[in-house]
Order: sequence, then C-alpha cells, then structure tokens
Amino acid sequence: MAAERGMPPLLSAEQRITSTASKASAISAGVLIIGTLLPWISVTFFSAATMSGVRLWEGKIALVLAFLAGAMALAALVTDGNRRGMLMGSAICGVLAFIACVVFAFRFGNALDIPPVLGGSEAVALADAGIGLDAGWYLSIAASIALTGFALWGAMAHKQTAQVPGMEWVDPGAPGGTHTAGGAHTSGTHRQP
Repeated sequence: MAAERGMPPLLSAEQRITSTASKASAISAGVLIIGTLLPWISVTFFSAATMSGVRLWEGKIALVLAFLAGAMALAALVTDGNRRGMLMGSAICGVLAFIACVVFAFRFGNALDIPPVLGGSEAVALADAGIGLDAGWYLSIAASIALTGFALWGAMAHKQTAQVPGMEWVDPGAPGGTHTAGGAHTSGTHRQP
C-alpha cells in the first residue's frame, strides 16, 4: 500500500537495524579519519608542539583502515547482497585501527626524540613531563570502538537467507507434502532420488 501512495516501501526490523548500523559505521569511520588528522601527541617543552596521527605509522594504518571500513559500511548501506560480510569487514577494520592506536600509546614516549643539544638527561626529564597524548588519539580510540560496535551490531542483526542450491525442504505433516525451494512454497508429491 505504501508503494501505491508514492511512499517508499516499509522496511523490516532487520533492514532498519542493518541500515542504521551501516550509517553509524560510516559516520564512525569518518570520525576516525578526522581523529587521525588531529594531534595525537603534544609536547609542552619551552613551547607547545603537536604531532598528528598521520605523521606516525600507526596513524597511517588507522587512516587506511578507516577508509576501508567507511567504504565497506557505505557498500553495505547501498547494496543488499553480502551486507553481513561488509559489516563484518568494517568491524574487523575497526578492531585493527583500535590495535594500531593502542600500540602507539605504548610507544608514544619514543615518538619524539629529544635532540642532544638540549642538555641530556635533564632535558629528557623535562620533556617527559610535558609529553602527552592529545585529543586526536582519544577521538581515534573512541571512533574505532564505535565503528566496531555499530558494525558488529548490524552484522549480528542481519540474518543469512541464502538457500543451498538444489535443496528442497518438505513438510512431512502436510498431505502430499509441501515443498519449499529457495523460500517459495509449492505443494505436490515428494520424489525420492
């Protein structure tokens, strides 16, 4: 009836969930891209300096994964085929981006080398006091978690409807047998091979 009035057809609950999850995953991937462009590390040593995520190998990996995840989430949004696979791919990219961000957090103290002309161990101690993770890193962590969560939510909500080719299911309780081939119900006799 909705199509007769010129309105778009109503979506099932599963389609609404996967559509919403695909949109949220694509937005999360966009936020992850922005997070890699923002500063991941800041130094307040004599003057303030920052280093964006894309200047580091972990940030470059997270940026590539964000683009891949966004492309797969958009593909899941506009296509009907293999939607679950596309959302699972987005979730995997989100997990790998999260791992890249965490790896950076474990080594961020070595990301900036203190030049020896600044005075040896005293300069290193002062710089260590002023080196910290910045907003871009935190945004990237949050976006990768959101990307993973939304993509998994959509992938788990999407039911597999693939039929095995040539497989017919027979309702044994129905007189004459009711056949289902590829989801279509037909009635008739069941033939044994």
